[in-house]
Amino acid sequence: MRSYRPLIIIPLSVVLIILMVITSFTTSKKEIVGAWVSQENPTDKIEFLQNGIAKSYSETAESKPLHYTISAECVHHESNESLCVKIIDDEANLFKCYELKDAEAKEDNVLLLVDTNNNEEHFYTKVY
Repeated sequence: MRSYRPLIIIPLSVVLIILMVITSFTTSKKEIVGAWVSQENPTDKIEFLQNGIAKSYSETAESKPLHYTISAECVHHESNESLCVKIIDDEANLFKCYELKDAEAKEDNVLLLVDTNNNEEHFYTKVY
């Protein structure tokens, strides 16, 4: 009698892997949603909204609306260890890529963005 076990296990494994990838992007997006204050310059703030819009504040002025995406790569930068945040200015047709590093080991409610161009680290503390 022929076993159907491989016919069941292989498709279920593929579905499980797909769900894990989707969940990792969703979890990362939920983790950065909120307002973050720069630890280097407390007058600078960035806010990531659930709908993919980001707002940047300097002093008391708000910048024009920006968009952001989270993915495993950003243009010529690909990270095997972490995800990338691409912040897009549609009006100026510009974008900036940051590697989303895990700052959990350092402290809760800390966001670490590393500029993919110059490896400069930017630490933010969550406000809400």
